[in-house]
Amino acid sequence: MADSEMVERVAKALCKHGGDCWQMHIDDARAAIEAMREPTEAMESAGWDSYDRNDGWSGPQYCWQAMVDAALSPSPAGEGR
Repeated sequence: MADSEMVERVAKALCKHGGDCWQMHIDDARAAIEAMREPTEAMESAGWDSYDRNDGWSGPQYCWQAMVDAALSPSPAGEGR
C-alpha cells in the first residue's frame, strides 16, 4: 500500500479550513501529486542546483524541496503555456 501521508497533506491544503473536510479532497490530492510526477525542466534544474550547491549529495529532502520550490515559483512569460 502506498504511503498516504503526502496525499493527506495535499488534501488538507486543498480544504484550507481544517476539520474533516480533507477527506473529500483525497481524489483531488492524488490527481495533483500525480500531475507532479514528471518534473518540469525548471524542477530538474533546481534539483541539480541543490546537488551542486551542497557540494554533492546532501539528501533527497533538499532536492525535493528545491524542485517543489521551482514548481511553485512564478514561471517566466510564455513558459508552461
